Amino acid sequence: MNNYATQLNLGQIRLLFGIGVVKETPAELRRVDVKYPFIVTDRFLREGGLLSSLIKILTEENYRFEVFDKVTPDPGGSVVDEAVAYLKQKECDCVIGFGGGSVMDVAKCVAAMAVNEGKLMDYDHANSAHKEFTKSSLALIQIPTTSGTGSEMSPYAVITNEQEGRKATIGSPMLLSRIALVDPELVKNLPKGATASTGMDALTHCIESYTTKKSLETPNPIIDALALKGIHYLYKNLYKAYREGSNLSVREKVMWGSVIGGIVLQYGSGASHGLGNVLGGEYHVPHGTAVGMLLPYVMEFNKDVCGRRYGEIADELGLKSVEELIQRIKELKENLEIPALLHYVKDTSEISRLAQLAVLDKCTRINGKKIEPADAESIYKKAL
Repeated sequence: MNNYATQLNLGQIRLLFGIGVVKETPAELRRVDVKYPFIVTDRFLREGGLLSSLIKILTEENYRFEVFDKVTPDPGGSVVDEAVAYLKQKECDCVIGFGGGSVMDVAKCVAAMAVNEGKLMDYDHANSAHKEFTKSSLALIQIPTTSGTGSEMSPYAVITNEQEGRKATIGSPMLLSRIALVDPELVKNLPKGATASTGMDALTHCIESYTTKKSLETPNPIIDALALKGIHYLYKNLYKAYREGSNLSVREKVMWGSVIGGIVLQYGSGASHGLGNVLGGEYHVPHGTAVGMLLPYVMEFNKDVCGRRYGEIADELGLKSVEELIQRIKELKENLEIPALLHYVKDTSEISRLAQLAVLDKCTRINGKKIEPADAESIYKKAL
């Protein structure tokens, strides 16, 4: 464990990583010359007391602020619209996202929609007539309280399209953070289930970014190096974090894996995410749980096309073969008590319909190996 903070500029994102860096929030607000933050969070974090640490820090520095705590799992576009209306009413000049992936995704969209026209779903890329953001967002400061989504480092937000009953991926450089304050101390009391789910999401980000169609066709050595390091940190430390939640040294490494996963997402994800997004939209399966239960079976499907890259991952982890890598991922999933698909999908006759939806998802379409509906159906059945 390191007792110093690491600072790094990644494009427009200023990343501060280290124990206690949340205390730097007032200094970072001054750095971007904003005075009236709009804090996006959820009721669990507000009522559970974790948010109080940030409130105390801001209050001691005489900052005015507003708190919007209505974010729920699988947040819809209406939540963003409501938050934007509140922000505009109070005339706040920046947004702080304090929470997990859902909170940070909403915070991104609030910062963008505060200055762009229309409703959020106007910008859903699944619709052929979608808009693009044209105005720079309000200054966005992200403070993650889970170790998995990497949302603080990515230009994407997953928001439920309530009208169409599916998850929409909103993507734009306008959604990037200005500042990411990543403090492992904020996750030391993260429950086991959330540690497992978000950690598997981060691991899947790193593995899938290394094996997308784009990575296979136009590999990038910087993305490759980061992805392998993220896989290493997460594979070696996630189960330890699950068992020893208060071990800050372990939490720190898992948090680095999450940050890396967010960075490498610019090379995309794959079918674990595509098929998982459908489960989230249709059955409200927690995102990390959905991708985690599917990951080893997607890898089995991909191995004839992605075998060389899976072999490089196995080498990084000191494993002897692709088959051993996939088996170890299955064992990790089981050790983390990630439930099987049957826990959520009781009526297996629904799987054919889910597969039809899954092949339309953007993440499925950029998977390293092309997936047809019959393939998606087979993967779902293996995950039962």
